[in-house]
Amino acid sequence: MSAKIIHELQLWEIVGLLKDFGVGRMVVRSRFERYPEPTFYRIVSAQPEMDNGDPHKDEDNMRGKILVERVFRGKNCGVANISKAAYKTDFRLIHKHEEAKYLEAYQRCVNTSRERKIFPRTMEMPPLLKFVAKREGHASDVLQIKMANKNNNSRVAEEGEEPNVEVSIGLTTPHSPQLYEGVF
Repeated sequence: MSAKIIHELQLWEIVGLLKDFGVGRMVVRSRFERYPEPTFYRIVSAQPEMDNGDPHKDEDNMRGKILVERVFRGKNCGVANISKAAYKTDFRLIHKHEEAKYLEAYQRCVNTSRERKIFPRTMEMPPLLKFVAKREGHASDVLQIKMANKNNNSRVAEEGEEPNVEVSIGLTTPHSPQLYEGVF
């Protein structure tokens, strides 16, 4: 097969040319090659609809069920049915000698996943809130942090644990100090 035949075809056209309908082989969609992280599909099973009858002879082996193990931007998304996207003409078969590069890049992404941010349990009050708290007679000038974490890559430190993120609300150097002349 030449590179022209394998590049940018419908998934069923690629799978039809391979032994066992490509089970175990890797394919990539050209629209996902723009990401720096590895994105690919490993074919788990392919079950084409073999005979669609007389009026649909040109559609034989162009429909059916394809299950793939999907890796998107370095994260394994599990087994998915991509039968509805198999008609798109942007699939490319990854050669067997290139599969190792994709798997190595995937392993690098798994091993160097982002470190979880650990925030401190308390933080200093903002200046105005501290002023109001003193005026109203509150003894404490620290706030306890509570987080609603949706993406699961940050959390509040446990008792005795050292945080790896510094939180401060103090005033910093302004971008235009001339606007604040005479204020402080």
